[in-house]
Amino acid sequence: MKSKKLFFHSLFYALVASIGGFLFGYHTAAISGALIFIAKEFNLSIALQQILVSFILIGAIIGAYIGGHLADLIGRKKTFFYSILILSIGTIIFVITKNIFLFFSSRVLIGFSIGIFSTISPIYIAELSDPKYRGRLVSINQLSLVLGILFSNIFAYFFLKIFFWQAIFLTGLIFAFFMFILLFFIPETPSFLANKNQKIKAIEILKKVRFNIKDSEIIKNKSYDKSKKTKISELFSRSVRSAFLVGITLNIFRQITGINIVTYYAPKIFLSSGVATPHLAMIFAASITTINIFATLISIWLIDKVGRRPLLISSILGMMIFLFILSICFFTLHKNLTVFVMISLMGFVSFFAIGLGSVSWLINSEIYPMHIRGKANGIATFANWISNYLVATSFLSLVHNLGQGLTFLIFAIICLFALIFSIKKIPETKGKTFLEIQKFFKK
Repeated sequence: MKSKKLFFHSLFYALVASIGGFLFGYHTAAISGALIFIAKEFNLSIALQQILVSFILIGAIIGAYIGGHLADLIGRKKTFFYSILILSIGTIIFVITKNIFLFFSSRVLIGFSIGIFSTISPIYIAELSDPKYRGRLVSINQLSLVLGILFSNIFAYFFLKIFFWQAIFLTGLIFAFFMFILLFFIPETPSFLANKNQKIKAIEILKKVRFNIKDSEIIKNKSYDKSKKTKISELFSRSVRSAFLVGITLNIFRQITGINIVTYYAPKIFLSSGVATPHLAMIFAASITTINIFATLISIWLIDKVGRRPLLISSILGMMIFLFILSICFFTLHKNLTVFVMISLMGFVSFFAIGLGSVSWLINSEIYPMHIRGKANGIATFANWISNYLVATSFLSLVHNLGQGLTFLIFAIICLFALIFSIKKIPETKGKTFLEIQKFFKK
């Protein structure tokens, strides 16, 4: 009975924090449906449309970096509050302004906010989870992210019928307000409180979510001097460097293996394969998002049973195989190309969601010492967003200059490097305490 109560405490905290993941996915995808109407209203050229889309990524790059520092400075929970405030201000400016400078700047503010969410949500959930359930609870954030994308597409479908693109973004504020209210019912994380010399309060909260607190980092970790200010240089110290490089590299591979090609450009890929209309291409793209959701649910079910490492390795292997198939299809097929493209993209997205999609966020929330966890995860997520930006802004140029077949072949080869890296460098963290994981990387 007690174990169920502890789990449901953690589950509630995870669901609240994962609304941040939902807002991350929602606002990343919201622009795609509205862009046609925004371009007409503001008379935007193709170049300005690309800049508008990319500005949310630039904001996210900055937000991810600063968010990690804020989380270690003022706490995970307070950082959530500030992020919601920034998101609300950015959204309101975006939908009411007629000034082109404010319009573009507000996209950076929205991006800044979701960059913070992408850093803090996994850390918060991990620090309030028992090792037995930590994998599936942190993976809820990835599920929420994909649900955010799907809800954004659904709302866009209905609101664009009445030519009210602003409503897509205003609707997102309802979820932000919901999270704002729920934040008053969740605690600060024990790890942050312990770092701020509030160990008694930290232990009280820890007892609400952990079966055994004796082996927690809060009880056992006495070596760190809490009066000292943490510096970025500590990330390159002997005890942290190995984990830090693994976390950054894994986050880079998450993006450069091609997932955001599907997120941003699936309709274009379908149109280039012979789909007759943009409307039909959008329906195909929505079906890919639905597959992503089901595959993420499978990942949540498996991640604390099978483990992170087997899921990650099989995931990248499957992604590589389907990218090779996609490349061959564009090189050789002329008939039924759309069918094979659909199968390949569904397979690719399914394997991504089952492993790399969830595991990359999870590993980065598990491997760093508590006194520098926010900063380390912030910089790793910063690298994630830079990689996202580079892929998003270069894909169409690669297709134009090299063709679809060769472009997808390049991404398949990158998957091969990611596979080798994962086999050699990623440890199994299933069921292990933070200190046990950190002990591995210290070796």
